[in-house]
Amino acid sequence: MWQAGGNYAGRSFRGQDFSGLDLSRSGFQGCDLTGANFVETDLTGADLTGAILRTTQFQRANLCHARLIQSDCSFADFSHAQIRYANLAETNCSHAKFISANIGGSAFRDAILYQANFIEAWLRGTNFLRANLCEAVLISADLKGAKLEAANLVRSRLTDAILERANLSDANLESAQLRGAKLRNAYLESAILTNANLQDARLNEANLRKAYLYQTNLAFSMLAGADFKEARLCRANLTGAALQGAYLKCADLRDAILDRANLRRAKLCGAMLNRSSLIETILENADLCYVDFKRANLQNAELEGAGLENANFYKANLSGACLSRANLIAAKLCSANLSDAILRGADLSQANLTGANLSRSIIRGATLIGAILNNANLTDAILVRSNLSDSSCCEADFTNARLNRAYLSGVSFEDAILTNARLSGAAVLRAYFNRAILHGAQLNRTYLSYSDFDSAMLNNANLVASTLVRVNWNSAIVQNTRFGGNQGLISPQREKLQQQGADFSLLPLPDEMPSSMQLLESFQSDLSDRLIDLDEATERVRNAIVLLSESCETLTKKSRFDCITQVQNQIERMNAECDRAEEQNDRYLTQIQNLSRANLGSDVIELLDGIHAQIFRLNQFQRSTFERIRLNNLGESDRSIDLEEQIDEIKLDLDSIEEIDEEN
Repeated sequence: MWQAGGNYAGRSFRGQDFSGLDLSRSGFQGCDLTGANFVETDLTGADLTGAILRTTQFQRANLCHARLIQSDCSFADFSHAQIRYANLAETNCSHAKFISANIGGSAFRDAILYQANFIEAWLRGTNFLRANLCEAVLISADLKGAKLEAANLVRSRLTDAILERANLSDANLESAQLRGAKLRNAYLESAILTNANLQDARLNEANLRKAYLYQTNLAFSMLAGADFKEARLCRANLTGAALQGAYLKCADLRDAILDRANLRRAKLCGAMLNRSSLIETILENADLCYVDFKRANLQNAELEGAGLENANFYKANLSGACLSRANLIAAKLCSANLSDAILRGADLSQANLTGANLSRSIIRGATLIGAILNNANLTDAILVRSNLSDSSCCEADFTNARLNRAYLSGVSFEDAILTNARLSGAAVLRAYFNRAILHGAQLNRTYLSYSDFDSAMLNNANLVASTLVRVNWNSAIVQNTRFGGNQGLISPQREKLQQQGADFSLLPLPDEMPSSMQLLESFQSDLSDRLIDLDEATERVRNAIVLLSESCETLTKKSRFDCITQVQNQIERMNAECDRAEEQNDRYLTQIQNLSRANLGSDVIELLDGIHAQIFRLNQFQRSTFERIRLNNLGESDRSIDLEEQIDEIKLDLDSIEEIDEEN
């Protein structure tokens, strides 16, 4: 009665026992097979389209290449069955069991698999396009290369499942359990993973662009090289996650937890991390330009070498953070907490640190050209050899700060507090100390030429051996201020300072004043340090030239030949300026080596003025080109320049650069 290739279409076989039979290629279209027994039955190539298979038993059956289109398989049991390359499109398999079944290459397009059980099933390459797998159990299932586009996996259980190279784009995995799942190279673009649990999951190189991961648990997950561009990760938990080299450009990570996560070399340009927690997070060499860190907690974070141009750290907590060699050009750090932070060698040019707390921070050798430090707290900060030229430090507190050998030309210290600050050996040309408090400040052997101390309070300060050419002492309070061995201090000024209580009685004591040879050597050392600053300024302009050269390639690709000549002319001019700076550097070095004790003060002042003018000129180039080009690029890895839209941004002319009075 029962034979392979038989035609049984349209008949009712409810509860029929077909176990162990060979029914390959048989036709059961539209049959009622409710409760039938197909255990270990061979149904290879059989056609069960539209059949009713409710509660039917298919354990260990062979259904390879079978057709079950639009059939009702609810509560059926396919455990350990062979169902490879079968077609189950639009079937109703709700509550069905596929435990340890081999279903590789089969199609479940638009199928209903509500609460279906696929524990340890082999589903490689299976097509679940738009399938409803709500609350399905896929624990330890192998879905490598499976197609799950737009599938409904809400509250599904995929713990320890293998989903490598699986396509889950537009899939809904809300509240799904994916702990320990393997999703390497998986495609999850625009997928919904709200409240999903991906703890300990492996998502290396996965594509999660524009994915929804609101309140998703990604703690301790492996996400190295993953692509989260424009993904929404609000309130996500990424504690201890491995995100090395991950791409998170413009991702939304507001209120996210990234404590102790590893984001070394990750790209987060334009990402939003408002109020996020990044305690002890590793962000070394990461691209964080234009990132919004407002009110974020980065306590003890590792940001060494990170690119933070134009990043916003308003009221962020960076206490104890390491920002050595970080690029913070034009960063916004208003009211940020940087107490005990390490900023060794960092570049904070044009950064806004208004009201920031930098107490006890180490800013040794950093660049703060043109930075705004108004009302900042720098008590006990270490700024040795740092460059703060042309910065604004109005009402800032530098109590006990160390600014030895710092470059402070053009700095505004108006109404600032520098009580007991150490500025020995610093270059403070044309600085403004109007109404500043400098009680007990160490200004010995400091270059203060052309500076303004109008109404400043210098009680008990030490200015021994400092250079004071054309300094304005109008209304300055100098009670018990120590002078002596000063270059450029003319007799009328000295007499007036003595009348106001200045102390010139310590001229010069052997144990306090260095010998003329020692003084010459110290001047030579100070000037050599300034030449290093000049070298660094030249290097920054060279970097701008590299970017402009790349722009020529972009213009060529866009056939914008009319602009190429203009850009090339700019490159030639900038190269000429750098060459001139390098030649001047060599001349300065020769002059420093040839300094003599005769006319030492005037020679040193002339050299300092010349070096400062050269650095200022190069800084104008750097601000006008290198950083503006960086703004246009928004941190793109290929650093391309859209000159079609931004050509005016890099139209530079040497004639537009403010001329420096070389004689001053």
